[in-house]
Amino acid sequence: MSLILAGRIGGSKTKFAVFNYANGSFKRMIAEEYSTPRFKSFYTMLKNFLAVAKATPKAACFVAAGPCHDNVCKMTNLPWSIDAAKINKLFGIKKVTVLNDYEGIAFGIEVLKKSDLKQIKPGKPVKFSSKAVLGASTGLGESIIAWLGHDDFVLPSEGGHVDFAARNELEWELKKFVKRKSGRADVETVVSKKGLYRIYQFLTQTGHVKESDRVKKLFKKKDPYLVIADEALKGKDSACKKAVDMFTSFYASEAGNLALTAKANGGVFLVGSLSRLLARKLKSQVFKKSFEDKSKMAPLLRKIPVYVVMNEDVALLGAANLASKL
Repeated sequence: MSLILAGRIGGSKTKFAVFNYANGSFKRMIAEEYSTPRFKSFYTMLKNFLAVAKATPKAACFVAAGPCHDNVCKMTNLPWSIDAAKINKLFGIKKVTVLNDYEGIAFGIEVLKKSDLKQIKPGKPVKFSSKAVLGASTGLGESIIAWLGHDDFVLPSEGGHVDFAARNELEWELKKFVKRKSGRADVETVVSKKGLYRIYQFLTQTGHVKESDRVKKLFKKKDPYLVIADEALKGKDSACKKAVDMFTSFYASEAGNLALTAKANGGVFLVGSLSRLLARKLKSQVFKKSFEDKSKMAPLLRKIPVYVVMNEDVALLGAANLASKL
């Protein structure tokens, strides 16, 4: 039995947990969630948690939103670096590793239960084959769990930043609108929380659908993406419904792209708060059609199942899983 530390560091929220690891199973001892922007640095936040946890873990793994190299992660949405060597020096933790958050999520999928998954597209997973992971949240994260013939190997990716490819005239209009507003139109600019709002703004500001005064007032009280999702799920507002339908189509298309890139016969796994929120909407013909709309590759994609990961701690579990192997 040994104590391990896991952490998931996001642009808005961070969660740390200490686990007891024994005989291949994890028992969570203590966990705390923090508002990331409230702290001056990652190290201050970790010091705060360890003081509360009163634990000295033997190994630790931290997953963060940003590219990682040589055990250092530079966060995308914060001016922070998370350095494994510095963690070792400051806190005396012997074994430390730092990963991109979607690498961590991939390791988390390895230890999920069936009850953690909601299947949104039919298909039959093939044993001993690759899987694809992507998730729309603050940004769009992606990774591949590659089957190497004897074991899985996690491939990190920044695929959310590839160019957004318009497929029809309406989408060309959207692409130009997004480029004017953001300077660039990549997939993340439309498949993310802000992306959902951008789609809504495009539809209402260009006259494709009418914006209701009621929804505009709601935007002042809640985050726009939450309002749009809620209104669409309840079927109350046509502009919100259209925005979510377009978002669903873009999300599905990118999921199909990644499934082809990875040849993900083991399945595609959608993660993140927006995926969980819209799970019922994603289980639709809009998603299925856009996912499979790949010409000659449609028969391959029809066989690939798609799941929404409903366990919000999948990245934390992945960090714990990897820490146990250090």
